[in-house]
Amino acid sequence: MGSKGALKRYQMVLRGIRNAKGNRCECCCGYAHYEHHIIPVSETSIASELVFDPANIMLLCDGCHALMHPLIRNIRAWMGPRKRRGLALNG
Repeated sequence: MGSKGALKRYQMVLRGIRNAKGNRCECCCGYAHYEHHIIPVSETSIASELVFDPANIMLLCDGCHALMHPLIRNIRAWMGPRKRRGLALNG
C-alpha cells in the first residue's frame, strides 16, 4: 500500500475511533486533540499493522498526552536556552 493509501486508511480508522468514543479523552473525558499509540510507531515501524489497530490507539487531551510523553511538557522550557546556547557557541 502506498503512503497515500496508508494515510487514507489511518484517517478512516481515526474517524471510526473518534465517532465510537465521542471524541473524548480516554483518561479525563475532556476534548481529545491527540491520538496516542500505546505501542509506539517508533518501536513498530510505520508499516506495521499496529499503526492501524484501534486497540493500539488512545484518544487524549493536551494534558493527558503530555503525561504520556513527559518531555513534551518541557520542550518549550528547554528549547529557548538550548537555542541561545547554540548561538553563543557558534558566535
